Amino acid sequence: MERETPLALVLAGHVDHGKSSLLGRLLHELDLLPKGKAEELATLSARRGVPLEWSFVLDSFQAERDQAITLDTTRVRVKTPQRTLVVIDAPGHKELLKNMIGGASAAGAALLVLDAQAGAEEQTLRHAYLLKLLGVRTLVVAINKMDLVGYREKTFREREHEVGAALQRLGLAPRAIVPVSARDGANLKEPGALLPWYRGPTLLAALEALPAPKADAALPLRLPVQDVYRSGTRRVLAGRVESGTLAVGDELLFSPSGRSARVASLCAWPHDNPPSIHWSSCRR
Repeated sequence: MERETPLALVLAGHVDHGKSSLLGRLLHELDLLPKGKAEELATLSARRGVPLEWSFVLDSFQAERDQAITLDTTRVRVKTPQRTLVVIDAPGHKELLKNMIGGASAAGAALLVLDAQAGAEEQTLRHAYLLKLLGVRTLVVAINKMDLVGYREKTFREREHEVGAALQRLGLAPRAIVPVSARDGANLKEPGALLPWYRGPTLLAALEALPAPKADAALPLRLPVQDVYRSGTRRVLAGRVESGTLAVGDELLFSPSGRSARVASLCAWPHDNPPSIHWSSCRR
């Protein structure tokens, strides 16, 4: 068993800014791809008449490869030299926003990916806002596709200032803003010679420096209510505590109504009996 709880990290950003490509190339740099996978991708890309497409590591559906977009979230366990990450590759298209929210809701940190040519676009800022709304405030920014701008420092500084100011307006402060190229593998694991003017951490070093996730019990209470049952004169809220703690006597505040209630009892029931009929135990 691992001593440290893996950090759930969501990949966020505008569609076609290279999130899946970045993760696919990082897996290659860490030697985490199955044997022969890189050669398979090279053959597949050549058949399509495109350069080696690292996004195909994650985007395995035919529709995803044809449209060059991610349709649903994909979870990948990434073992780095220093820690373990569970990376959630989330869609960037605005019509798939609910899928991105589903992935981000399970994350403790985020990697916001930005195209060096295009800069911060609509979904970049929308995803950043949703990350804050979901309580994901620990993030690293990757300025991707630096190869398309000739690895120019001036372009990176412009994008760095642009995204930094936008995040500041949202009350977010990235722990690092890192120039990278998923296509060339520049500054992912090793600094390399393509960015001689950059003195900051590589993307891998920035991710490994993120704080360890808090234990579920130390987080705010999250209890999605699955249903409301009647047991005699009582109404019982049924659900599973996803994080935080809940005890008899706790006062709960409901949003958006602003009404409050006190926990009178905690009940449990066997899986083979309907909860509204046979309550196996009740602690008051």
